[in-house]
Amino acid sequence: MIKTVAEESIRVYLPKEKKLRFKAACVVQDRDMSDVVNEMIDKWLEENGMPAKQEK
Repeated sequence: MIKTVAEESIRVYLPKEKKLRFKAACVVQDRDMSDVVNEMIDKWLEENGMPAKQEK
């Protein structure tokens, strides 16, 4: 059985130059921007005492 996770969007405001650099880096690495941001948020949450919920 494949489990799907409901997704929601957020809006983040960045300086244009930073957004363009981030987008270019993702293209060079053939990565989706959302996946990279998701990984960064997971790491930040873990470092700040908010680990992911364990699945049962």
